[in-house]
Amino acid sequence: DVCSSDLVGMYHGLGRAMREDIDVTLTSYAVMRLDIGVLQHTPWDVVVLDESQTIRNPESQVAQAAYRLKANFRICLSGTPVENSLDDLWSQFHFLNPGLLGDRAEFATRFAEPIAVGSDGSSESLRRRTAPFILRRLKRDVAVELPPKTELILECDLSEQERTVYEAIAGS
Repeated sequence: DVCSSDLVGMYHGLGRAMREDIDVTLTSYAVMRLDIGVLQHTPWDVVVLDESQTIRNPESQVAQAAYRLKANFRICLSGTPVENSLDDLWSQFHFLNPGLLGDRAEFATRFAEPIAVGSDGSSESLRRRTAPFILRRLKRDVAVELPPKTELILECDLSEQERTVYEAIAGS
């Protein structure tokens, strides 16, 4: 149990307070968001965001709180591919290394919009800029006991009413 060590402490609960006698502080995204007024004044050596896709929306209160943390070194860990959305990528990199990808408007103009219309040059430029900071392990390298991915495609005909609802949702 990682929390049984005298060097590790949990920052949670009703009477939570920062402890100076420990080396590692664990907390949740919800507590970080609620207590950012305290946590942002702590000079962290390292901040690690596990399941860092939690800050994928740069407008969310959790992402805004994470950006305010002061740390000498930052790490994002995620099992979710960063290719899900370019906003996801920007938000995590804004936490990791603010300015590396520019502000959101600059990122949209330089990378997101050109990539959305199929610009291979912008896509390759973004890949070159981010590659030194990404360690990507493939399932075949770390979980060899798992079977290969299986895809099953089932087609079904929608009624007129179902198609109308589907197209309304898909278009939004």
